[in-house]
Amino acid sequence: MKHIFPFVIILIAIFVYACANQGTPSGGPRDTIPPLLLESNPTDKTINFDGKEFSFEFNERINADKLKQKLIITPFTENPYKFKVKKNDLYIEFEEKFEDSTTYTFNFADGVVDVTEKNPVENFSIAFSTGPFLDSISISGRITNLYTNENIDKATIAVYSIKDTLDILTGKPRYFAQTDTSGTYRIENIKNGYYKIYAFEDANNNLKCEPDEESHGFIQDSVNLNTSQENLDIKIQLLNITPLKMVRSKKTGQYFDVLYNKYIENYKIKKADSTNQLDIPINNIIKGRTTLRFYYDSLYTYDTDSLQLIISAQDTVYNQIQDTVYIQFSESKRKPEKLNSSLLPTDKSNIDPTFNMTFSFTKPITQFTIDSMTYQYDTLYKYTFVDSVATWNENRTELTLINTLDKYFLQQQVDSLRNTLIDTTQLVSDSIALDSITQFKVNYLNKIKTEQVYMNFPHGTFITIDQDTVEQFTRFYSFKDSENFGKVSGQVTTQVPQYILQLVNDKYKVISELQNAKTFTFSYIKPGKYTFRILIDDNQDGAWEHGSMLQNQQEESIYFYPELFDIRANWEIENIEITF
Repeated sequence: MKHIFPFVIILIAIFVYACANQGTPSGGPRDTIPPLLLESNPTDKTINFDGKEFSFEFNERINADKLKQKLIITPFTENPYKFKVKKNDLYIEFEEKFEDSTTYTFNFADGVVDVTEKNPVENFSIAFSTGPFLDSISISGRITNLYTNENIDKATIAVYSIKDTLDILTGKPRYFAQTDTSGTYRIENIKNGYYKIYAFEDANNNLKCEPDEESHGFIQDSVNLNTSQENLDIKIQLLNITPLKMVRSKKTGQYFDVLYNKYIENYKIKKADSTNQLDIPINNIIKGRTTLRFYYDSLYTYDTDSLQLIISAQDTVYNQIQDTVYIQFSESKRKPEKLNSSLLPTDKSNIDPTFNMTFSFTKPITQFTIDSMTYQYDTLYKYTFVDSVATWNENRTELTLINTLDKYFLQQQVDSLRNTLIDTTQLVSDSIALDSITQFKVNYLNKIKTEQVYMNFPHGTFITIDQDTVEQFTRFYSFKDSENFGKVSGQVTTQVPQYILQLVNDKYKVISELQNAKTFTFSYIKPGKYTFRILIDDNQDGAWEHGSMLQNQQEESIYFYPELFDIRANWEIENIEITF
């Protein structure tokens, strides 16, 4: 009996502990049924509402920890509120009453869930009016990426009355909503009127667009919402549309710099006084195209001569500014900035027989010796470049060489030399052996890599305005082997006069493009998945334009070929029909 008593005590302790630590029962099917709204005060579609308090009763216990992040109230209001949850009930209390004669919508999204499996209340929203009727206008549409046509999830649609002076850059919208995973949106209970409609990816959830960080788009014309409208689709893109500004102008060592706050697409310079005898100094854009640099001209006397210039600059979104600047130079012991250069294609690239080489320099080139540049097939055949293949940009900071090479030239020469060494008419199987010297020569020819070409650029080929130069370098290239690549060809049927046909991969990276082509062939394409994208030049000015919200300029049209296709090595896809 003594031994049984302690055992009974232990069993009782275990039982008591188990009863005190009850949790969610394990096992059984997972609860997937969301809470059900049983009653609300006010009820949905209430009119003449004059209160500040709201209550909602559900059929099970709820959690609303994320309500502040999830609840969307339209029209937008700065009216603060508090909320609390008591078992099955949610209570919300606002500090102030709502604007008179206005229809409001509360969209809770997934801000209210059950306490066990976090199933959100489905379609949880209510509408009420502080006036005698509910506004009934609705809009809907789809938000997509301009360049990929992909649906945008959680994009914000922002609706502003044209009576307001606000937009997505300057203030929060009157009505707003977010897209679902299919990129679609719907906003209800909008008051009749004219509105501007925008869309953007509100990464920081402040209901204002940061244009250099958040993709955005808009509908160009104001929309008359006297009736509900569907298919109000918007394409969004990332564009830095912040205003272009000149930050300052200053002497930098022996240079004179004009600094801007963002990328400069192009610029023009003229003298304020055309009778001034001083020349406009040589100049170019540096530092990510944000700084306009002027280089010292010996006609200028240090710290004495100055030239007043009018500089017109434009960024990539068509913002234009004009500034007046006085150029002056000072003598400096500071060393000239280092010359940097690059060449495309990069070393050891695979090339087509016809290809462009592009040299880029951080300083203007004032002396250029083209006949010192050579290209070679092995060590046997060397050729110099000629002036007709070279083209400089306006500031002489970029050189393009248009090359047309003979892919089979070296192989033909090697075959000819081999045939000269070997008299095939005298060889019958292995009955006649080559002498050792001839065999050595044949073996050497057999080892030559006939598919390669290399370019030589000696020291002193390029000399800059600062009298520095690019050191000697060599680039090796190999011709593409058609057996390792594919080809695609077809026809374009359209009434559109001007467009750009682009072959893009499955990430929408441009592989190659043609202008206004009615038939097309894209050769030497790496195996992979591809499709077509057509940029349509709607205004027929010779360039496709991405538009600008600040200029109220809509982007030009894009057509997406509906199929993704596989290109395989040593294979051609023919007779593709593109119709738009």
